[in-house]
Amino acid sequence: MPASTIIVQYRDGTPARNIRVVLGFWSGTTDAVYTDYYGQVVVEHSPVGKATVYVSGNDCGSFHAPGRYAATI
Repeated sequence: MPASTIIVQYRDGTPARNIRVVLGFWSGTTDAVYTDYYGQVVVEHSPVGKATVYVSGNDCGSFHAPGRYAATI
């Protein structure tokens, strides 16, 4: 199954720990996963292509999945 790595950090560069991340695709959304100690999360998903990153329910941009994306909150 394809997977994407999302890195979430605060504006000062510190990792955002235990933050809810969901990917949205044309066919729906992934299950919610939570960032680790380093602000990272690996999200498994079936669809590939354009994905919107939702961090704590807020749209934080999009990228081509599978892949890597860094979000600043």
